[in-house]
Amino acid sequence: MIALNLTSKEANLLRQLLAQEQPIPIKQLLLSLEISDKTLRSMIRNMNEEFLDAQGEIVLERGKGYYLAARDRSTVKLMLEESVSAEEASVIEVFCHMVDLREYVTMDYVCEQLYISKSKLNGILGDIKRLIQPFGLSLKSKPHYGMKLDGDELGFRLAIASILKEEQYIQQQEYAFVELIVVEEFRQFDISCSDLILQNLIYHIQIMLERCMNGHVIRLEALSSHDKIPNLQLIDHIWSRLEQKLGDNLPENEKVYLVSCIMGQVASIKQQDLDDVRVKVHMIIDSFLQKIEETYDVSLWEDAHLRTSLQFHLEPLISRLKNDVHYKNPIQQEIKQQFAFAFNLGMLCADEITKIYNKALTEDDIAYLTMHIGLALERDVKMSRKTFDRIAIVCTTGKGTSELLKFKIQHSFPNAHYVRTFSLFNKEDILKFEPDIIFSTVPIQVGSYPVEIISPFFTPEDRKKLVVYQRKKDKERLIDRYFSEDLFYGSLDAGVKQEAIGQLCSRMDKTGIIPPNFEELCLIRENLASTAFGNLIALVHPIELCSVVTKVGVGILNKRIDWSGVPVKIVFVIAQAKSNEARDLLLFIQEIVHDSSLMLRLCESETFQEFKEILIEGIGSEL
Repeated sequence: MIALNLTSKEANLLRQLLAQEQPIPIKQLLLSLEISDKTLRSMIRNMNEEFLDAQGEIVLERGKGYYLAARDRSTVKLMLEESVSAEEASVIEVFCHMVDLREYVTMDYVCEQLYISKSKLNGILGDIKRLIQPFGLSLKSKPHYGMKLDGDELGFRLAIASILKEEQYIQQQEYAFVELIVVEEFRQFDISCSDLILQNLIYHIQIMLERCMNGHVIRLEALSSHDKIPNLQLIDHIWSRLEQKLGDNLPENEKVYLVSCIMGQVASIKQQDLDDVRVKVHMIIDSFLQKIEETYDVSLWEDAHLRTSLQFHLEPLISRLKNDVHYKNPIQQEIKQQFAFAFNLGMLCADEITKIYNKALTEDDIAYLTMHIGLALERDVKMSRKTFDRIAIVCTTGKGTSELLKFKIQHSFPNAHYVRTFSLFNKEDILKFEPDIIFSTVPIQVGSYPVEIISPFFTPEDRKKLVVYQRKKDKERLIDRYFSEDLFYGSLDAGVKQEAIGQLCSRMDKTGIIPPNFEELCLIRENLASTAFGNLIALVHPIELCSVVTKVGVGILNKRIDWSGVPVKIVFVIAQAKSNEARDLLLFIQEIVHDSSLMLRLCESETFQEFKEILIEGIGSEL
């Protein structure tokens, strides 16, 4: 298989082409990639010549756009997944080179060792600073000496586990024996756990050994009581076998770290003290369910599957938190994008955990919680989706057909309380009936009530069309109620996220619906976790519900800005009051965020009317 060596923009282009088989309009590609038409043509020419010649080519279909013509799209996708862009590879290479250095090094030294220019290294160091900051690490400079990575050893190990894949940090087969030891001992003690847990544990132990061999020993307090340590025999066995392999060269301090790893990664196995944890887990789940009901009017109390899945997830999570062990979530951004509303609910659950254990969850931790909550919301929406309540039927083909049509409609809309048939010439009776919708076999106009023309036999196509119609009307109602022209910024000029938030909050302040400290509350929420959810959008909102009514401010940025490492072109500021329709609005926004093609079209809107039309048109086509 040919290895791809793509730039980040080329990789982005290939991902978009792989995502859909239909041609992608040129304008959409130019907007998403932020490049000129000339650059796009040059990029595609190079990719066709150098990268894709053996697998296919990128083809232009006049009037429609570019598409990927490939003999085997899955092979191209695999090539892309296994490749790392040159830009990303450089960041990994520099970090990997510097992470084990004990002394200061100059930029010239790093450039010589890795064959890169100073200007490129400067850009890479900026990326590295951003990557290591969440782990309490920094890039320390000293005049006449150079630079080095600085921080606690625990932070280094967590950063390595998060940033570097095993094959990028561990020499091939150097610590292969760790896997053998761990797997054998787990079997010996009859401990079962997921492959993910075992894989994480093995990699953490390999990092420990590599760091020790390079002179980086962790400083942890000695264990206060060995009797209280669960799985102590397992730990002793693994430790003894590691020492045998390395010739008794492991500092005793590292055994404390091993205990932390095993207690954190395998916290739910055969522990006698889990009763206390389980009691608190039930408290957390109850508090969380109550909070989302009070805040968003979302009731998930009867979802037994959610409660069970949260319990199984929270027990090991809490034990990991006690030992400051966190899992890297490889699809964190995708989860935030697909379940934007659920991610906010996940933060409420995280807040309940922090209250009891005084431990903060990372965005990776919250993303794992979000998966359970998002699925519960999907189940809840399917169960509670509203339908027409009062249906009027006008059928001109006879009483028998009318009754058959009525039966089919009642069967298709079981939640409708009133379904009645009317004569074509009894419009007054229809007006008195006040229907939600009129199903008619012939064109008819009755006041301003919506009319849908259907077949006398009410075909599956009729049923589908009416469901689409109802959902679209629901979305139009949400747009008219929560979005407005006075809260729309078609040309927002801001260079950083704080500036964008400030301008939109200032505009909302003029409406009188938000408190004076609204912007401050939004920034507090932003500091907890980024509100950039991918697909070029940020969903800004305050840490608490404080608006008189619920409204959404919209800002279309003139230029994309970096929003905590994620590009953003559209900013929604959600001022929310307690409302029984708040959930519908937020789920609606979640649908918008998830539709990448719709988001790109919204980026082009300059007026509120354009924004609204694109939104309604996009919703209609999606349904």
